[in-house]
Amino acid sequence: MISGPTLFPRQGLHLFIGICLSFLLQTQQALAEKLVADLSSRTIKITSNFTGSEIVVFGVIQRDGRTVSRAEPYDLVIVVRGKEQKLVSRRKEQIIGVWINKHSRSYSNAPNFYALTSTRILEEIAHPNLLAKYQLGTDYLLLPSGFKPSKGGMALDEFRAAALRLRRQEGLYYDDLSSISFLSENLFRSSIKIPAKIPVGQYDVSLYLFRGGALLDQITEPLNISKHGFEQVTYSLAHKRSLIYGLVSVLIALLTGWFAGVVFRKN
Repeated sequence: MISGPTLFPRQGLHLFIGICLSFLLQTQQALAEKLVADLSSRTIKITSNFTGSEIVVFGVIQRDGRTVSRAEPYDLVIVVRGKEQKLVSRRKEQIIGVWINKHSRSYSNAPNFYALTSTRILEEIAHPNLLAKYQLGTDYLLLPSGFKPSKGGMALDEFRAAALRLRRQEGLYYDDLSSISFLSENLFRSSIKIPAKIPVGQYDVSLYLFRGGALLDQITEPLNISKHGFEQVTYSLAHKRSLIYGLVSVLIALLTGWFAGVVFRKN
C-alpha cells in the first residue's frame, strides 16, 4: 500500500522524459543539413564506337534556417559503385623452373567497378574507421566486415594489395581527390569519368556529406549502363541464348571460310 502512491509519479516522469527525448530527436533531424542531388544522365549507352564517357553529379546542400552555423567547411565524397563479385588474388612461385599459381586468396566483397571523387584527401575528411565502415576510397576496399584501420594491419595483406593494384591498372578502381567544386556555399558539381571497359549493369551513385569529421547525410541515386544496337543483340544471345549464339557463330565461321575459298580459287 505504501508503494501505490509513488507508482504513478514514476510512470509520469518516464513518460515526460520519453516525450522530451522524442522532441529533441525530431528537432535535431529537422535542423540537420540535407543533400539534394541528380545526375546529368541516368543511362549510359555502350555502342560499337564507345570509348568512354562521363557523368556530371550536381546538387545542393539544404539547410534549415535554424541550423547552427559551424566554422568547418562542408566536405563531399561521391562514389560510383558496381555490384559485388568474387575476386581471386594469386601469387606465382617458381617450382622446378616453372612458374605456377601456388597461393591465392578470395574476396567476395569486391565491386566490379569503383570510382570516387571528393573535395580533398579522405583522411582529412573523416577518421579512417569511418572511411572503412562506408568503404570510402580504394584503400578501404576488400577489408573484412567490421575491420578498424586504427588497429593496424592494412598493409600486411600482400594479396589484397596486389588485387587493388591490378584493378587500378585496369582503370576499374580509381580515386579522384579534390575534383568536386562548389559553385556557391551550398551548390556543388563533379564530373566522373566512365571508362570504355566498364561492365554493363546497375550502379549506385552515393553521396556523403561531412562536416568536422561527422557524417551529416547520405543519399544514393541509380545509374544504368547497357549495350545498344548490334552489341546488345550479341550480348543478349551470348548470356541468355548461348546455344543459338554458338550455332550462329559456327554458321558465320563456315560461311566466311566458304566465301574465302571461293575468292582465292578464282584468283
